[in-house]
Amino acid sequence: YLVVAGIFALANSSDMFLLLRAKEVGVSQEEIPLLWAAISLTTTVFGTPLSALSDTFGRKRFILIAWMAFTFFYIAMGMPNISTYQIFALFVVYGLIKAATEGVEKALVADMAPKGLAGTAFGWFNLITGVMLFPASFIFGWIYESIAPLYAFLFSGSCALLAFALMVGWVFDKK
Repeated sequence: YLVVAGIFALANSSDMFLLLRAKEVGVSQEEIPLLWAAISLTTTVFGTPLSALSDTFGRKRFILIAWMAFTFFYIAMGMPNISTYQIFALFVVYGLIKAATEGVEKALVADMAPKGLAGTAFGWFNLITGVMLFPASFIFGWIYESIAPLYAFLFSGSCALLAFALMVGWVFDKK
């Protein structure tokens, strides 16, 4: 799970790239803080209910659905003809994705940790996902500037899709 979480973290570059993309497609400078607020408000409002829902729905399925939504979100953000209205809708969706993953991923760490090693498991989870944020942003930024925004978003979407596939076929395949 830690390897797969690291691959998913590689998909998750700095959110500032999302704001840059929004500005480039026509969202005004004055509206950019509204986008950030939309993510924060959505994550705050839905974080606890979605985490609680994962207790009954099942964390594994919940994370898989959220990671697939993340994949589609990143691919949609890279589309060349995206409108500002679509950007606003996607930012609300992104807030829901964050709300659905942040607590649930940590709960899954607790579920999967061997008895008496939960603290160690959380340490490794946070180390791996934290360390992967620099290369995620570096690679994303390089592709964004050197090639095209579409390919940067496709890179992130592909990493998320790979993490999804590994989660299904490798991590969750074991009973």
